[in-house]
Amino acid sequence: METLSTESNLTTSKESIRKDIRHALSTKGVNKYPNLDLSDDFIQPSDDLVKDFVVRFRALGGKYVPCTKEQFVGRLVKLLQVQNYPVLLNTKPQFVNVLKANNISFVDAIDVNNPADAAIVFSDALIAHSCSFVFSPRNSLYPSVKGIASDLIIVAFANNIVPDLKTALALQQDRNEGNLYDFNEIICPTPLTIRDNQEIRTPLSPRYILMLVL
Repeated sequence: METLSTESNLTTSKESIRKDIRHALSTKGVNKYPNLDLSDDFIQPSDDLVKDFVVRFRALGGKYVPCTKEQFVGRLVKLLQVQNYPVLLNTKPQFVNVLKANNISFVDAIDVNNPADAAIVFSDALIAHSCSFVFSPRNSLYPSVKGIASDLIIVAFANNIVPDLKTALALQQDRNEGNLYDFNEIICPTPLTIRDNQEIRTPLSPRYILMLVL
């Protein structure tokens, strides 16, 4: 008798649920968002993308080095001389003569099992809203810039800072006459771990140094 009672209760419960569902389907729903246009951008436009990006970048622990085109070489050389990295990976052939002229030792390739202390890399676009860096195959020989060095010295131009990913994609298409080549990756910096008042930098959790040409 107890089993029959349980089965009867389950049947009644199922019928009640079905009744509620039929009632809900037969009732005209009310639009909670009558004025929502899904074609609108959800990110509010910014009057100063450079400032927005830099504020977010610094908040994440990134090191910011602003410069003009005329100042760039001098500031890059000074940074490298002060840091005196034992192993510096240069991924940009354009910097070879500058590094040699200033007696800065470097390598142009590394074994993935032996990361460098620092690497000079170029970012195709910077996304202000998410504080992200876009890297493409034409500017990197490696599947990921993470894992190649404990310090990433990222060279970028201020006019390549865009508000969102959609604009970054449009920028790349415009550069390539309508053809969009694949991105290697899009990376958002993360704060370094602090231990005994010291930053812990590793190839998988590097320090980000942005040299932004204004």
